[in-house]
Amino acid sequence: MLEQQLPKVAERESEGSVTLARLAPAAHIPSGEAVLRFRRFTVLPNARQLLADGVPIDVGSRAFDLLVVLLQSRGTIVSKAEIFRHVWPSTTVEESNLRFQMASLRTALGEDRDVIKTIPGRGYLLVAEAFIDATLTRPVMTGPDDVPTDMADDTMIAADASAHPTVAIIDDDRGVREALEGLLMSAGLATESFGSAQEFRDRQWAAPPACLILDVWLPGINGIDFHHELGREGRQPPVIFISGHADVHTSVRAMKAGAVEFLTKPVRHQELLDAVQAAITR
Repeated sequence: MLEQQLPKVAERESEGSVTLARLAPAAHIPSGEAVLRFRRFTVLPNARQLLADGVPIDVGSRAFDLLVVLLQSRGTIVSKAEIFRHVWPSTTVEESNLRFQMASLRTALGEDRDVIKTIPGRGYLLVAEAFIDATLTRPVMTGPDDVPTDMADDTMIAADASAHPTVAIIDDDRGVREALEGLLMSAGLATESFGSAQEFRDRQWAAPPACLILDVWLPGINGIDFHHELGREGRQPPVIFISGHADVHTSVRAMKAGAVEFLTKPVRHQELLDAVQAAITR
């Protein structure tokens, strides 16, 4: 089943650009083994082994299966029903068991535990860039500089920020930020989120993001006023305003400020995706 699904992952990744990760030492990877990679991790599905910076780490059998399911569906929200079907195919388990295994997996990932997002009411999402070496039949490299010339075209895909429109999110509610990040990444968009207008400024953008999702009511400054400030500075991206306390006056003011859309919380997923699409294609 795994071997049948792996090409789909490769096909999905070939549509975008990712940075070649530092690979694990060859001694840990048997020849012919299918390999999945994300951040500093290497996953060997056949050997049922997880490596961090080339070093094997302990992870339970169910937690490992859970990681593989999330990797195979990277960029797509995986429902709890799907997880139960793949991780416990012939067993009826309580949802608490899933929560326990998810906590175990996050513990094993350590400081990278944030790659797994919980999407309330929908499931889980792996948000890290991941790619696959379908079958390793050549020596494994230890870094990008070691890629031979004759392998460069089909082994390494250079990073290209323009291939992934970035949507910036500014909202002081962490739960809202994470939910929006998960939704947008499930649609194949790169995201960066900020808890305040100042955090966004501190990012020191070389170029504005393709789209800005901006909460109207922010600590220290009104979102509409902040958008005006960006305009005066000549770096005003297309904006979608969101608010949990909307009124007619605020919504009219936002639209006069040039907003692509003004949405009230809780935001309807399709309405937001449509608005983002309109913003980045302006």
